[in-house]
Amino acid sequence: MSWTREAVAAALGVGVPEGPAFTGITTDTRTLEAGNLFVALTGERFDAHNFLEQARDAGASAAVVREGTSPVSRLPLITVPNTLTALGRLGAYRRRLVPGPVVAITGTAGKTSTREMLAAVLGSRWRVHATHGNRNNEVGVPLTLLAAPDDAEVLVIEAGASVPGEIARLRDIIQPDLAVVTNVSAGHVEGFGSVEGALAEKVALLAGVAEAVVGPDPAALAERARAVARHVTVAGLDVPCDVRPDAWQVGPDARATLTVGDVSVTLPLVGRHQAANAMLAVAVGKVLGVPVAQALKQLDAVRLPAGRVEVRQAGGRTILHDAYNSNPASLAAALETVQALRDSRPLVLVVGSMLELGAMQQTEHERLARMMVAMRPALVGAEGAFATALASVGDLGDRLVTAADADQLGAALAGRVPPDAVILIKGSRGTRMERVLPYLTSGT
Repeated sequence: MSWTREAVAAALGVGVPEGPAFTGITTDTRTLEAGNLFVALTGERFDAHNFLEQARDAGASAAVVREGTSPVSRLPLITVPNTLTALGRLGAYRRRLVPGPVVAITGTAGKTSTREMLAAVLGSRWRVHATHGNRNNEVGVPLTLLAAPDDAEVLVIEAGASVPGEIARLRDIIQPDLAVVTNVSAGHVEGFGSVEGALAEKVALLAGVAEAVVGPDPAALAERARAVARHVTVAGLDVPCDVRPDAWQVGPDARATLTVGDVSVTLPLVGRHQAANAMLAVAVGKVLGVPVAQALKQLDAVRLPAGRVEVRQAGGRTILHDAYNSNPASLAAALETVQALRDSRPLVLVVGSMLELGAMQQTEHERLARMMVAMRPALVGAEGAFATALASVGDLGDRLVTAADADQLGAALAGRVPPDAVILIKGSRGTRMERVLPYLTSGT
C-alpha cells in the first residue's frame, strides 16, 4: 500500500518531514524500491544504521532511525526511541485497516500446517493474506502485516516465541479478533524454563480476544484459555472436543480421512496430527461463519512448504522429509506417521538434535530414542544429542550410525539404506538435516 506522511506520523506518534507518499516500507536495502520508507533495525550481528547511505542511493525517500543517529546527506530521518518498536507500530497501523477478522496462531507444533489449512478454509469466503515462510517473530510479523495487499479482507498471522513476553508483544501488534493455540509441549523450554512457562507464554496470545480456538493437549490449555479469552472452542479428533469429526481414520498411506455428516475428505497431508490440525482450522471457520462441510472441502488441496511433513518417492524408497524443525511433540508425530507408512518395509530413521530444550534435553532425547528403538528400525542415523541418547538407551549395534553433522551422516548412510526402505528425516533447524536428503536419493 501507499503510505501518506500523515499515516506514518499517526502510526509512530512522531513528526514526519513533508513530502510525497511513501511507495512502501522496507527493512532491507537489497529489496528497497524508489520512494520506500526504510526502517533501520539493529540485531545481535547487524546494524542497518550502517547502511543508511546505501538506502538513500537505492531510492529511499526517508528512514526511521534511533534517536541520536547522525544526519545523512539527502536522506530525511525520522527519529524514534526504538526502531523495532516502530516497525511493530507500522504493522499494527496496517492491521487496523483490514475490514475482516484477523486470526493469530501459535503453539509448540502444528502452527504452519494449521495456518495453511486455515488460509484455505477462510479463502472460500474472503480474500486472505497469511504469513509466508517463517516470518513469525517481532520482525516477521510486522513485515507480514505490511505486505498485506490493499484488497486483503482477512489476515491469518502466525506468532512464534522463544523467550517470555514475546507472544504478548506480538499480540499487541496483531490485535487478533480470534486466536488459536494448537498445542503446548516441550519446545523452546530453554527460554521458557519449563512446559508450564511455555503454556503461559502461548496462552498470552488469547488475552482479551473475543474468540479462542485451542487443541486438547494438554488438558490445562483449555482451562487456562477460558481464564483469559471471552469464549473458547476446543477442537480435535475425539471427545471432549467441542468441534470434532463424526468419524476419522488413517489409511495405509498415512493420510487421514475426516467425516462430518455426509461429507468425507481425505487430507493431502500425512499423519494423524494433521487431522487434528485440520479440525482446528474447521473450528475457526465455523466460528467465523464458514459451514463445516464447506471448510472440509477446502482442505482437499492444501500444500505445505518444502521440508514440512513432505512425502517423496526416490526409486523404491519412500522418504518422509520433515527436516524443517523438530521438538518432542513433532518428532513423536513424525514417528507415528512413518510407522503408518512403513507396512512391512525396512524402516530407516535419520534424526538430528532437538534444540532449545534446556534442562529437558537429555530426558527428552532419551524418551524419543526409546520410542525409536521400540520400532525395530533397520537402520538409524543420528547426529548430536540423539547420537548419545540412542547409544545409551538401546542395543542397536551396527544399526546405529552417528556423525558430527548432517553431511557426514548422509555420506555414512548412503551405501547402507535398503533400496525399498521407508525413511524419516527429522531435526531442528540448526542441524540442517535436509542436507542428508541428496545422499539418500542419488542413484536410486
